[in-house]
Amino acid sequence: MPTPDDAVLKSLEGVTLSIRDLLSRWGFRVRDHASVPQIRLDLTSVGLTTVPDFATGPQDVEVEVVPIGLKHGVGSGVGVGVGVGTDDGDGDGDAEKDSADAAEEAVGKFPQTAMRVHDLRCADSVTSITPDETLSVAMGRMVEFGYSQLPVIDASGTLHGVVTWASIAHIHATGREMCLASAISGEYEIVNASAHLLPVLPTIREHEFVLVRAADGRVTGIVTSADLAGEFGTVARPFFTLGEIERRLRRCLGRVYDDSDVQQVHKKRKSVDELMFGEYIRLLDDEERWAKLGWPLVDRDHFIGLLGRVKNVRNTVMHFNAPALRPEQLDLLDSFVSMLRLYDPDYRATSTA
Repeated sequence: MPTPDDAVLKSLEGVTLSIRDLLSRWGFRVRDHASVPQIRLDLTSVGLTTVPDFATGPQDVEVEVVPIGLKHGVGSGVGVGVGVGTDDGDGDGDAEKDSADAAEEAVGKFPQTAMRVHDLRCADSVTSITPDETLSVAMGRMVEFGYSQLPVIDASGTLHGVVTWASIAHIHATGREMCLASAISGEYEIVNASAHLLPVLPTIREHEFVLVRAADGRVTGIVTSADLAGEFGTVARPFFTLGEIERRLRRCLGRVYDDSDVQQVHKKRKSVDELMFGEYIRLLDDEERWAKLGWPLVDRDHFIGLLGRVKNVRNTVMHFNAPALRPEQLDLLDSFVSMLRLYDPDYRATSTA
């Protein structure tokens, strides 16, 4: 994405805006391993940062763009900025964390933002028909795209109703005139794009679809039961795969590394089970510790490189409002978990993870 010029960046000083709006200034929609470092680097280049940190919290939260020095000031309640190398407050000399590690810790084990209707891709686009078109055009469009329903929206954006296969069958059964006006049904549900998704699920299940209304009142999308099955399949697969990766990795590492090894990476951690992905990397990025693992056929640098890429994908997925993973990202997770299955000490003893 293009970086705003210095004048534009400096003009943000003192501005309060939502995280979503801040992302949009760079042309981004979500926070991930690409957008967060880019925005942080650009702001830092002109001596700016945000309070609170834009890398954490819901996207509707407001942040203030301030000079970097002010982030450390008394009264901000924020403390040391993300990505600044310090100890943990106890003077124990922990390894410095980079901004990606801090973002990983902030994301945590579960999504930090409730999923909303507008997070579904199908909520951002809608195929429709105008009231002055014919029923045969409507039916042709439904067949072409495999739709079971088609909103009727005029040029001004006004919704007139929905044509469905059920409404077309109804005019056949009642002997009414076979025209678009007769097939338009008022039996539909409409939800706001900003609505939380989970409470909307029963409505979608009952009616098989809902129309999505944007903040300006226009219908911008349609969510069907089939869409949900596809979307959740896309979302769930990385979650389950990442869960298996972390479970197997912890078993492999926990088998050979004790608390003294762990505390060389983070003095407040007492076991491998408490480490995060960035700390796994630091644990393994040492020749003596790597040798203890006993994987002579695995190149350490290559493995750590793969683990770093998995960490980036993990951070993207765990924001939950990130876009669907690219095929190469899914392939990375699949190949990495397959590798771990070969080295997991419990793999051959059980048929399930």
